[in-house]
Amino acid sequence: MTLHIVNKSPYSSRALADCFASFADGDALLLIEDGVYALTGFIADNIAVAPVYCLEADVRARGLQMPKGIQSLDDTGWVKLCTEHNPIVSWFQ
Repeated sequence: MTLHIVNKSPYSSRALADCFASFADGDALLLIEDGVYALTGFIADNIAVAPVYCLEADVRARGLQMPKGIQSLDDTGWVKLCTEHNPIVSWFQ
C-alpha cells in the first residue's frame, strides 16, 4: 500500500499523470501544496483513484473548495497517514 504524495499542479507538471500511471489497488493519494489544484476538476475529469487526501491548509491557502469524496487532513493526520503506508513516494517533477 503505497502513499503517493503530489505537490505540483497538474496544469504545470506531469507529476500527477506519472503518479496515476503507477497507481495500484490499495494505494492512496495525498495532494499537498500546488498539487491541490487537481481538486478543481482534474481528478474527476481524468481518472478515479481512491482514497484521495489533501492538506486542508493548502486548500484554504489557495481559496479552493473541498469536493465530495476527498478527505482533508491537518498536519497530524498527514503524519498518521504516513505511518499507515509503506512505501511513500513523492512526485515532484
